[in-house]
Amino acid sequence: MTFNRYICFCAILESIGAIACMLMALIGNNLLGVIVAAIAALLWIGGEVWGMTVFRRQNPRRDELSDMHQGSAMQFALVSLVGILVIVGFIYTTLNLIDRSIVHIIPPMLLPALAMCALAISDIRYLWLEHDAGTE
Repeated sequence: MTFNRYICFCAILESIGAIACMLMALIGNNLLGVIVAAIAALLWIGGEVWGMTVFRRQNPRRDELSDMHQGSAMQFALVSLVGILVIVGFIYTTLNLIDRSIVHIIPPMLLPALAMCALAISDIRYLWLEHDAGTE
């Protein structure tokens, strides 16, 4: 397994983790939400363990271009996450200002879902930059 395939595999698993957290945020804390999120989380955890055992860390890919791409991808994900958090905060603040009779609370599982999404965005952006550079 090449390093880029490993990163692609991680992006898929992180997307599954984000979906699991988002399902918990949308479905709620009832039994169905817990079951659906648990199944998705177990798939994600199993995939991470499998990926770590298949990909040998003995020869990781290290070069300057790859390091630049990883740094750029992490910066892109961080800026995206901060932007999304600002938008979510603005929406919930506005909802609370408009209708003071109902307190609108951000679902607790929304923040882990956004964090997992940021991880997936970082990996996808890294693969995009690697593809544009023509590295394998």
